[in-house]
Amino acid sequence: MDDKRSRDTNGKAVTRMAQGQEVVKSSFRHSCGHCGVLGSKESVPIDRVVEVIQMHPVFSARMNVVVIGMGGTISGVSEGRTGFETYEPGRLPVAELVNALRPEIDEIADVGSEEFGAKSSGEYTLLDYYDLSRRVDEYLRRADAVVICSGTAALAELAYFLDLTVRSTKPVVLTGAMRPWTVLGSDGPPNLYNAVRLAASGRTRRLGTTVLLNDQILPARDATKTDALRLHTFSTSEYGALGTVDEKEIRLQRAPARPEAGARTPFSLATIPRDGLPRIEIAGSYVDAGGEAITASVGAGASGIVFAGVPSPRQLAAARAAGRDVTFVAANGYGAGAMRVQSKQVDVISAGDLAPNKARILLMLARAVTSDQVRIRDWFATIGNAQF
Repeated sequence: MDDKRSRDTNGKAVTRMAQGQEVVKSSFRHSCGHCGVLGSKESVPIDRVVEVIQMHPVFSARMNVVVIGMGGTISGVSEGRTGFETYEPGRLPVAELVNALRPEIDEIADVGSEEFGAKSSGEYTLLDYYDLSRRVDEYLRRADAVVICSGTAALAELAYFLDLTVRSTKPVVLTGAMRPWTVLGSDGPPNLYNAVRLAASGRTRRLGTTVLLNDQILPARDATKTDALRLHTFSTSEYGALGTVDEKEIRLQRAPARPEAGARTPFSLATIPRDGLPRIEIAGSYVDAGGEAITASVGAGASGIVFAGVPSPRQLAAARAAGRDVTFVAANGYGAGAMRVQSKQVDVISAGDLAPNKARILLMLARAVTSDQVRIRDWFATIGNAQF
């Protein structure tokens, strides 16, 4: 018979026979019923050994999850146990958050942690996003999943940046909290616990970056913060959640549309230099909006402008004066519905129903790769507005 040897997670040798009904047992023993079988000096039926290996934690294939801390409300310390809005964000290290969930979290996966930063989400820069994305890919070369604890103000933008740039197809889950860790009824502990559960399940592999708050699983493209205080702040406007994380089960009931299942975008940061992210600005649209902000942004070096809504005549005039080297995109500034602008003055790319802040992220990455208007328009149609 062909004798094959493999090693369990503790490095102990386990002998498995490719054929036959019996194996010679090692002297490996713990003080439990399962290991009593594995520690037996007598031959044991192979199906019984396989059963024990599958159900015993020493031999099970445990998921390795890395939790990255970025500060924010979830790691905040309040002035008192009822300081729901009076707190200092980013005070608690992420390792302390993870340890507060032990031993329960240890039943889910092997969980490690790393501190990336301790700021509010709005204090991070695009260069920070660049560095984080590269680090996530580094971790996923050896870990099975990554969970990121972030502030919620810019969490939706961070999620979409990672969705477009992370090369690995392994789960990346973002979470946060609307209440600091130290108050009564904080949503931080259950959000982090459920984010690890979701990541360790492997269920979101090839679905891109996802967001987990308030028991809901949201796709990075659609996740939007809608309330400054309430726990149910994140939603997806028209399309709804991907699923939920409940006490007894994880329910995934839809998948986000992507160009191809698990396909990578053209925006590999391995080919985009760290100082190669172009400046892209957002111009708010309203009645008789002036074009001065567009002129100033272009003068400061902006490669693209995203209109948040229908641009005014004066904005279009400023856009026409900016020249062909600047890319203009019209995004939905109203919460739902596809946005299209037809102008004889300026070639304006439609962002569909992509939110302005998400359209800015996509345009920034697109302009980092090319200035070709045709290619950028195609990416907004196939990546920014992917369909089944």
